[in-house]
Amino acid sequence: MTLKEFIKKYINILNKKGIGNPLYFVAKLISEITAIPISKILIDDNFIIDNKLDKKLRKIIIDDYPLEYITNKVTFYDYEFYVDNNVLIPRVETEDLINIAKEIIQKYNYKYIMDIGTGSGVIAIILKKIFPNIIVYSTDISKDALKVAVKNAKIHNVEINFIHSNIFENVPENIIEKIQFIVSNPPYVESEYYYNNPSLKHEPKIALEAGSDGQDFFRELVKYKKILKKHMLFETTEFNIDKTAKILSEYGKIKIYNDSFGVKRFVEKEGEL
Repeated sequence: MTLKEFIKKYINILNKKGIGNPLYFVAKLISEITAIPISKILIDDNFIIDNKLDKKLRKIIIDDYPLEYITNKVTFYDYEFYVDNNVLIPRVETEDLINIAKEIIQKYNYKYIMDIGTGSGVIAIILKKIFPNIIVYSTDISKDALKVAVKNAKIHNVEINFIHSNIFENVPENIIEKIQFIVSNPPYVESEYYYNNPSLKHEPKIALEAGSDGQDFFRELVKYKKILKKHMLFETTEFNIDKTAKILSEYGKIKIYNDSFGVKRFVEKEGEL
């Protein structure tokens, strides 16, 4: 079918989603998927949408499937990364996490850092690119997520030490001793919110859902007594950041940071030098 026929077929759905300019919206999606310039698509009155493209567009428009999982790419911190449905799609707020981590690493001249729950690897990779001389370790409970992170590290030509582990479960003692600074965007979504938020349904549950109060990860983290004196920085959410701060405050001085939108989102637990 043609582009115009496609829009006519799905116009009710597009309108319900509040798409003000359906022609431009769909043309932009096509451009992202096919790399055909959007201007070329718009001026072609008979632009054809074949079955393969039709299937991809319907997944996005009808099922809210993320465009990034179809194109297998996302731009983050001005770099392009590979993503698929084994990892979270990096959000802009996590760029703020990296900026805070950057300041901490510079201030204390840290040489050994760890990214817990690395997912696509964006935090570890960007910090390694900013500080080429630091040693970076990254863990993830998901082997499939680690494959994505390894792929991205190769794309960006950086050396990251990846470890398949639930937090510190499989991390050797000698590495734990070396680590000076821990940074993480861990699971922090409350179960009720996760199951009632359709926008999250296509992203990996294991990287998002963290129990009835969103604190399962942090309760598990503090079981590893040997790391409780380490300097730490976490991303969380405005809805339960105070709960996270309370848990971590038992092990050191806490500082809360806002993201670029003025929302309380990051918790730093200072280390013992």
